[in-house]
Amino acid sequence: MWRRSWPHRATRLAGGAVGLLFRPACFLCGGAVEGLAAVCGACLDGLPRWGEAVCAVCGVGIEAGLDLCRACAVEGRPYAWARTIGPYEGPLQRVIQALKYEGERALARPLGRILAQLASDAAEPQIVTCVPPDPRRLRERGYHPAEILARSVARDLGVRFSSLLVKRRPTPPQVGRPREERRQAMHDLFAARWRGHGTAVLVVDDVITTGATAAEAARALGAAGFGEVGVLACASAVPEREV
Repeated sequence: MWRRSWPHRATRLAGGAVGLLFRPACFLCGGAVEGLAAVCGACLDGLPRWGEAVCAVCGVGIEAGLDLCRACAVEGRPYAWARTIGPYEGPLQRVIQALKYEGERALARPLGRILAQLASDAAEPQIVTCVPPDPRRLRERGYHPAEILARSVARDLGVRFSSLLVKRRPTPPQVGRPREERRQAMHDLFAARWRGHGTAVLVVDDVITTGATAAEAARALGAAGFGEVGVLACASAVPEREV
């Protein structure tokens, strides 16, 4: 009996030794984490965030006592509301870049939890979707960061995830392009896969820069008969939000 059980015991002992040598560590600070968490609680609390006063439409930080940011006060949005964790800077920027470009998919889980809380404070969507990927970049990465985030949000909210949108044509990378060029590139870019019949939708993306992508996604869903559209993203790249 002892001889037969020895290989199993040895395997367990070896596994324990490996666990001691390679304990999960916080992606940002390298410190201890709970379970298999990708980021420790202290680093999550330290992510750049908007204060209590945020624009009722786009969700960026504004002066206390105001309801809307300057941009939303003068220009209508095709979505009902948008929320982001904070400005695209510091450790929040680092985490998002690692998720998008370095294959650190586990970072979608802590970000998704925060996004789900933002969504639960804003509305009750009936379905969660994401901005569709560019096919070429999807092949290069092997995964779509916005979809991983959206699935995490949907799981925490207890809402169904579905890929509602398709991309009509390929687009070049939009990082660094002027606002008007981005808007032109995004014009009529997305289409809904089916009719919505008034269903409320939550659209998830990784970063809102000019807001052109989120706006076009919302327009496509509205044109297909979906109801209220909310937008979630991890960060807003422009603090004063030229959406």
